[in-house]
Amino acid sequence: MIRPSAARSHVDTLAEYLKERLPHHRRDTLRRVAEVLFGILQAESTLHRKIALHIDREATPASITRMVARTFHETNLTPQDVCDVLL
Repeated sequence: MIRPSAARSHVDTLAEYLKERLPHHRRDTLRRVAEVLFGILQAESTLHRKIALHIDREATPASITRMVARTFHETNLTPQDVCDVLL
């Protein structure tokens, strides 16, 4: 597992990269997306409760799990947004 401080640094770096590629999205939304993406990679799962265990926040696991669910359902990334990031 990545140390929390190192993970936070990686999340910030990915969030900045996403903001450069997707300037029409809010910075806090993209930071949440970055946190969830790293959580997915670390958890090796897409189960919200497993992802939540790998997100470093001062909140209850249930609260983080709800944040993960909201990120999946409310982010509104289009297929074009995903292509812009990948390319």
